[in-house]
Amino acid sequence: MRLKDFQFLAEEFSAFLFARQPKGEPDSLYAPVRYINTLGGKHIRPILLLMAYNLWKDDLDKAMPAALAVEYFHNFSLMHDDIMDAAPLRRGNPSVHKVYGENSAILSGDAMLIQCFGLLLESGKEMGSAAHLCEVMCQAALEICEGQQLDMDFEKMDSPNESQYLEMIRKKTACLLGTSMHLGAILAGAEERDAHLLYTFGEKLGLGFQIQDDILDVFGDAILTGKQQGGDILQGKKNFLYVAAYAQLSGKARDAFVETYAMAGKQKDTEPVYTVYGELAIEKYASEVHRAYIREAVECLEEMVEVDTTQIRGLTHLLASRKH
Repeated sequence: MRLKDFQFLAEEFSAFLFARQPKGEPDSLYAPVRYINTLGGKHIRPILLLMAYNLWKDDLDKAMPAALAVEYFHNFSLMHDDIMDAAPLRRGNPSVHKVYGENSAILSGDAMLIQCFGLLLESGKEMGSAAHLCEVMCQAALEICEGQQLDMDFEKMDSPNESQYLEMIRKKTACLLGTSMHLGAILAGAEERDAHLLYTFGEKLGLGFQIQDDILDVFGDAILTGKQQGGDILQGKKNFLYVAAYAQLSGKARDAFVETYAMAGKQKDTEPVYTVYGELAIEKYASEVHRAYIREAVECLEEMVEVDTTQIRGLTHLLASRKH
């Protein structure tokens, strides 16, 4: 058996994605789906699924529909999140709702969610694991909804504490990365212990991934990220950097920070927030937490002594050092 590297899997999945672009009547339902599918992205979730599957199996064709399923679920959630966040851009291009309108983006997103389960059934039927795949995806989908609701609830608070925020991103973001690994292991017929280790690896990777996203939103290069620098600040979104700063402050300094953060969006001026972050060394702290989760993820791989996790480790390093 030959382990496939990230680049090979990315190219194979991209080819499958475009070969399976949805068509039907009315075309207006499927055009937004095709649009978001062409916006690029790293395709991390489907590649993780394929990498997990490839630890035991070579015949990637059987896992491709399941890989497409997690990409469809991810893109469906982005379409709806962009509406909730009033986000004008996605991957450096106009968001789906800006091109096709909010109602079309909602309905086409719903269609992607339905197609996700159809694709899981397609992969699982031949392998005899269709029900198990759908059961795991259903559980993950509900957790992701819980995470999104927590994120919305936090908007009404001055700040969640750090553990509350981490639980929110575990559900909203990390869960799907872990589930992608889990689905790949199920399809390959892996032992439950290995499937669990891969889920935990993906979850830890996802926690680090989201914290890194929060760092890049505030301190990243807008040209590389494809997003407006400080977008979370301008939207008043309480990301990990905000939560960490809030936790370090108290009394009048904390109250002033909350007011400063709220005013940043209204006045379109993020500089006062950046000043506070600099004084508290927030970027350094967030980077340390990010690295800790990456270490925990790699420790899960180290327990899997009967399979070669070299390619997954390589992807982990690539993601941990990304600039977008």
